[in-house]
Amino acid sequence: MTSRFCEICGIRYPIMLGPMLQISTAPLVAAFSEAGGLGCLAAAWLPEAVFREQVSSIRSQTGKPFAVNVAWTDPNAENVVRWCLEEEVKTVISSAGLAEKPLESLKASGRIVFQVVANVAQARGAEALGLDGVIAKGYESGGLNALDAVATLPLIPQVVDAVSLPVAAAGGIGDGRGLAAALALGAEGVLMGTRFLVSRECGVNDLYKAALVEAGDTGTVGVAFPRFSVRLLKTRRALALTGEEPIFELADDPTRGGELDDKLMGAGQVAGLLRGSDSVAAIIESILSEFESAVDRVQGLRSAWRG
Repeated sequence: MTSRFCEICGIRYPIMLGPMLQISTAPLVAAFSEAGGLGCLAAAWLPEAVFREQVSSIRSQTGKPFAVNVAWTDPNAENVVRWCLEEEVKTVISSAGLAEKPLESLKASGRIVFQVVANVAQARGAEALGLDGVIAKGYESGGLNALDAVATLPLIPQVVDAVSLPVAAAGGIGDGRGLAAALALGAEGVLMGTRFLVSRECGVNDLYKAALVEAGDTGTVGVAFPRFSVRLLKTRRALALTGEEPIFELADDPTRGGELDDKLMGAGQVAGLLRGSDSVAAIIESILSEFESAVDRVQGLRSAWRG
């Protein structure tokens, strides 16, 4: 598979790992990159020493490209930018805002910078800053979403039509059929998070993984906060949120066990597609196989219509 994302990043497949807070860490990131995608370290709220340890650990496990996420909801975000420069991180995925001066400094240093966007205006802003691509994220995705986020299906073609940058799709993509649909809409890649929560290399606890596999199509809930919304698995605690809580202070350590109903666990609406655990490499291979089957099916329909 080739696309501008593959060419820009030097990766085999145009599939990126979603930067999930406390989850997208070195073992998962390295395995993702080794499998041919672009692993992405979730750097938000990491102390400097931990950040540098994580980058070093990723490099010890793979020589392939990876990215670091800078989330502008993190008070430490500008320090993360500085650490990326010092550690010579080549690719940065910016999210939760469009911070012009830090992004301009990253581009001036020769870094590859992708911007997560929730609408056309944000995508145009990223293009005006000279960034390398945008990741258009629909509200189906897990974790943080914009309050005015658009669903992925209508969002992708509108962003593709609005900018000349390569566009990746995120939110609501959980298998190869989703990859095929995203490319059909004009995207040149995808970013996936929830699908890899049940991978063997993902360090979340077994309770979390079991809840994901058991979740159905209505197994998540979106909670609106003053500046953003959060999509979580439906638990008693998640359903009790009012949108007034300091959500980042309430975040659970996803590696620890406990009572399911007492937890806040991020997940996208594709949780209903999850059927079990496997390695990151096997999941990516299954996505590619499903993609080929989906394309073959569409080509068969096209031939039948023309016949």
